[in-house]
Amino acid sequence: MPLAPWTSRDQCQNQQIESVPATADPTLVTHSTTKRCSRYVRWASGTPPSIELLLGVTPILSDPRHHLQNINEVGHDVEIGTIPELTTWPKEGESCSSPRRRPGTCINLKDCLPLMTLLRQPRPLPPDVVDFLRRSQCGFVGSNPLVCCELSSRPTITTEPPVVLSEKLGEPPKDVTGDFRLSFLPRRICGKKGTANRIIGGNKTAIGEYPWMALVGYSTSTGTVFRCGASVISSRYVLTAAHCLINLPQSLKLSTVRLGEHDLTVAVDCETDPELGTVISCAPPPQDYAVERSLPHPQFDRKKLANDIGLIRLSRAADVSTEFIRPICLPVGETQGLSMEGKKMKVAGWGATESGTSSDDLLQTNVPVVPLSRCASIYQAAVPITVRQLCAGGKVGDSCSGDSGGPLFQQGDVDDETRFIQFGVVSFGPKRCGTPDKPGVYTRVGYYMDWILDNLHP
Repeated sequence: MPLAPWTSRDQCQNQQIESVPATADPTLVTHSTTKRCSRYVRWASGTPPSIELLLGVTPILSDPRHHLQNINEVGHDVEIGTIPELTTWPKEGESCSSPRRRPGTCINLKDCLPLMTLLRQPRPLPPDVVDFLRRSQCGFVGSNPLVCCELSSRPTITTEPPVVLSEKLGEPPKDVTGDFRLSFLPRRICGKKGTANRIIGGNKTAIGEYPWMALVGYSTSTGTVFRCGASVISSRYVLTAAHCLINLPQSLKLSTVRLGEHDLTVAVDCETDPELGTVISCAPPPQDYAVERSLPHPQFDRKKLANDIGLIRLSRAADVSTEFIRPICLPVGETQGLSMEGKKMKVAGWGATESGTSSDDLLQTNVPVVPLSRCASIYQAAVPITVRQLCAGGKVGDSCSGDSGGPLFQQGDVDDETRFIQFGVVSFGPKRCGTPDKPGVYTRVGYYMDWILDNLHP
């Protein structure tokens, strides 16, 4: 049935609503409210079709202006959207601007994966999400809502190879402050260091000291081996390097993520009294999770080692509120592009690389961040270094504590608390770690926050 044209408020108030057969397609007509004209779908009898069929979720109609109202014994009308009076919407397929003022295309809601994912979240939806969904609406085709789907969120088909971005030094990252998708990250509990009972000397860590540390496992003909590290960022996702996910040797198949590990040689990690040798306390056994999906950055360039970042979605939700498994915070706002030059950062891991692990215990070390211009000069004959990377280390005595794909992190302010924030992902470095004047190179997380949020789903 054709879409009824938008009318003035006076016309709206005087419009007659006529019944249509229940078997017919819903007819869109106009109806008055105090301040707005609204579109209604009317059915002559029976129960109106499920709101999920039209909008995918009931909470989007939770506003008092959105309601089900019995007109008489056999009729129902269902409000499916409100807009300011005399607003002009783009046509299907035309350009539009999203609530975040980003370019998009007005398309069927069901074809916009990010918004459909939001609609499928557990109920009730957060108010900011509901508001965002409402403001994304850009029209209807029949009874099907159209939404402004951001161009960066929609899959594109191309025969051309991905273009690797080339930034000038100093270009700031895209600020994600206020992005509703930050609600997918457990910010309330992130970055809180484990309550270790004692301080361990040297590079060793205490059990549960860095509860966001994860290991990436691969199936081989002889069993599971760990060749990369990762960091827990939510109950369903770990952050790692793209090179840990694609272009793998034929003998390795990505299969597992292990959380809550400390000593690879024992089934249960226990803390013992160094003098008496008696057990003081033990941690729960580590947890292994199957890989549901791997998401390497689409513009990862193995030759240039650019955009070396990726996500792994776990097959089931992990309990990330325990002392031994907890997410690390990610940089938001000014911390996304914060200058790290000269600061000491932490790297932790089992020394997991493509050739194996160099330590059974979780180790840590501090590495100084070196100027990016100096790092670019050091590696100029091999690969370009951009503002999307950090360089750290390169001092005699630097250890090989970090895992390939593991986190580079340091304390920072999160909601007026001092927490650990992940600033980098271990990408590459000299064949011999600790080589003088050869710093390690890390993918800078702050420049990929928008991409990370684009790919997080409940």
